[in-house]
Amino acid sequence: MFGSLHGILRSNKGQALIELSLIAPLMLLLAYGAIEVGSVISTYLTMTHTTREGANLASRGGSLPIDQNGANYSNPDDILDTIIKAAAPTLSATNQAQWRVIYSHIIRDATPCPAEPCNYIVETGANGQIIRGNLNNQSKLGGKTGIPIPQSVLPGIQNVKNSQSFHVFEVFYDYSPYIITYVGKSINTNFYDRTIFTNVSG
Repeated sequence: MFGSLHGILRSNKGQALIELSLIAPLMLLLAYGAIEVGSVISTYLTMTHTTREGANLASRGGSLPIDQNGANYSNPDDILDTIIKAAAPTLSATNQAQWRVIYSHIIRDATPCPAEPCNYIVETGANGQIIRGNLNNQSKLGGKTGIPIPQSVLPGIQNVKNSQSFHVFEVFYDYSPYIITYVGKSINTNFYDRTIFTNVSG
């Protein structure tokens, strides 16, 4: 009797071990996948917040004071440095090859515009377009070439009065999965986000 009971107990232990060995890899895969999804969402949120805050600060630049660290928010260079610092560690000096942040000031083309819609271009001055980061991506607005920006790139531009200007922040990010999972292999790793604010500074 005792021998039979001992055999049953050993059999149950063996069965549990086999079940655990079959289920454990799946559970680990699901856990790593959840971590990867969380990392993707965090990166997207950081990019969205960065572009919105940057465009907001730039659009209000002339009406904002210098902050406690000496940054002048009417200066696009200072705004870029401020929002990049706030976006750490997603954007940092140690991973500049993974990202690029581009500020563009869009103004109406100086060419006479007898009737709207007028052409809008990236300002050709020193602060017309400022770039941070080493990722090899170009602004989807174009560079400081004086070439009009297509309305397909800036939908609704045809309804804007010809005295208006815009502040645009673009963020490119080459996402590298932290863990090699089915999630990391199935997503587009080239992230892009953009926010456009009209100029409201006085």
